[in-house]
Amino acid sequence: MSLEQKFPGKRAFITGAASGLGLALAECLAPKGWKLLLGDINETRLADAEARLRGMGADATTVVLDVTHPEAIQQAADSLLESWGGVDLVFNNAGICLAGAIEELSLEEWERVINIDLWSVINGCRIFAPLLKRQGGGHIINTASSAGTLAGPEMAAYNVAKAGVVSLSETLKPELSRHNIGVTVICPTVFVTSLGDGLTMERKMEVNLARQLQKSGVSAKNIAEHVLWAVERDRLYVMTQADARWGWRAKRLFPETFSRLIGYLYRNSKWIYAE
Repeated sequence: MSLEQKFPGKRAFITGAASGLGLALAECLAPKGWKLLLGDINETRLADAEARLRGMGADATTVVLDVTHPEAIQQAADSLLESWGGVDLVFNNAGICLAGAIEELSLEEWERVINIDLWSVINGCRIFAPLLKRQGGGHIINTASSAGTLAGPEMAAYNVAKAGVVSLSETLKPELSRHNIGVTVICPTVFVTSLGDGLTMERKMEVNLARQLQKSGVSAKNIAEHVLWAVERDRLYVMTQADARWGWRAKRLFPETFSRLIGYLYRNSKWIYAE
């Protein structure tokens, strides 16, 4: 069954939709007649995204949205209910990335990452789950990262936030299943995206991470297409790249060995993000 057969209303809400994976998801849905509500804090990029999607023939509207404010997410949900009578796909996608050793990250940086990358997803699920229950179904898609499953060094704040998103999604998958609500969590490694735009570039790990993001051979479109394939099949995990899948499997099967291996690679400057 195609995504359009599964959700004939074809209504989607995407946060972090003005660039990167959020925009790629919108571009995949636009030619198939989906109605799109695009949320993002960057008003200029959001206007450009709307124009681009309308140029593709999409029924796209936008809302300038700060996902750290639960009331803003609630307003978006209320608007969807009023305008479309509900929503089928909810993409809790907005996120930022910071990197550095534990003592290098300030408390304010920790709070910013947790608020955007974790609390916004918690609130997106908390606010939209009742709406989806009342309408009889839908699908929630949460953007995490393989940082949340593999927990590499010098990524503590980001790892903690994304691990929370993975755990939340794993919890909600069975909890919401009896209400005909699917849950999918996206766990990529590096791919070409705008995520690096938020890096301070003041710490070596961030410089190395930005370099890895830009030289990746995997695009946001590649990830987006895999996400929609997974939603069609009601899959929980989206791990597009082989290193994401095999790293996750190795850690689950051999957790102590995996941790020692990462430690060895890191100490000997062989860890990919610490070149």
